[in-house]
Amino acid sequence: MSLDHEPPTPIRWLDALRAALALRRNPQDTEQVFRLGEAIKGKSPFVLLARFRADPMGRQRLAERRSLLDTLTRTEWLASLPAGTVGRTYHDFLAEQGLSAQGLVEISKAGMGHMPDDGSDRYFIASRLRDMHDLFHVLSGYGRDELGEVCVLAFSYPHQHTRSFAVIASTGCLVIARRWRHPGAIAAAWQAWRQGRQCAWLPGLVLEDLLTRSLHEVRRELGIRPPTRYLKVLDDLNRRGDPLPTPPGKLAA
Repeated sequence: MSLDHEPPTPIRWLDALRAALALRRNPQDTEQVFRLGEAIKGKSPFVLLARFRADPMGRQRLAERRSLLDTLTRTEWLASLPAGTVGRTYHDFLAEQGLSAQGLVEISKAGMGHMPDDGSDRYFIASRLRDMHDLFHVLSGYGRDELGEVCVLAFSYPHQHTRSFAVIASTGCLVIARRWRHPGAIAAAWQAWRQGRQCAWLPGLVLEDLLTRSLHEVRRELGIRPPTRYLKVLDDLNRRGDPLPTPPGKLAA
């Protein structure tokens, strides 16, 4: 049976709890994000599928079937792009973090199990959303620190309606606010969600064509506003002596 026609999977509460607890112990464990997403996805993939099919840009992406991964793994080309472009910022962000586009594929396989490439729209959408995750970091301006990961999921939720994103973002900001003794973490996640709602719908765009363009101009064109509350928390922590890595494209913000 095609993934487009299989029934929604029942929610696996025990698996979801295990993944959530593992994420609380280690917020950088991306595999657990995929495990949690699989456990509680329910009907959400079909909601996103309907949006792709109803949206003109979404239908075009489904018809073209372009592989974003093929472009994002051209590391030498990305490194050759001028500083300040989306593609160069993306390359530098992954290099600084010791990440790769292909590495995210392997992590997702471990967390989601094997999803067969049956040519379905759902498979294409799931693969493309997986591959664009770190581009969401770059475009939105959130780093890979704990708060940055929470905020990028809050920002991504209006675009993808992935239930696990809402769970992690809403609970994660509360945990971080208590752990770092900074209530601004909650405001940062709330701002991320609002700004994700207000900007252009990113999954429908030809993101490949944005890589050679100025990150500052792309953010302005797509209506992606600076993550001011997140950046303030980072500045406050730096002044307290708890420095965090500089988020991608901070100067462009």
